[in-house]
Amino acid sequence: MAIKPPSWAKDAVPTLRGWVNPKTGEILVGGSINQKNIDQYFGKAKEFVVDVNEDADVEVQELDLDSMTKAELIETAEDWEVDIDTKGTKAEIKAQLEEELF
Repeated sequence: MAIKPPSWAKDAVPTLRGWVNPKTGEILVGGSINQKNIDQYFGKAKEFVVDVNEDADVEVQELDLDSMTKAELIETAEDWEVDIDTKGTKAEIKAQLEEELF
């Protein structure tokens, strides 16, 4: 069964501790939400191995971290599964990404 945020806090985020305010980290509704439901809520698919054809045409997209907003940098870190301090400054997050990705 799909999980849903409380009706009075539509921007709440599911965590293992319950539903949390994304800005303050305050627990809005306590309780246990399992990782499978959290991943499903955020639309994460199961990981699987793909046999890559070396001769296939692949489009490579260059990351321009300098032109990204802080929110875009955080989203990029999540996409690339890079652990960052989301409370850090834009420059700190950019430096963490550069260290991990380049």
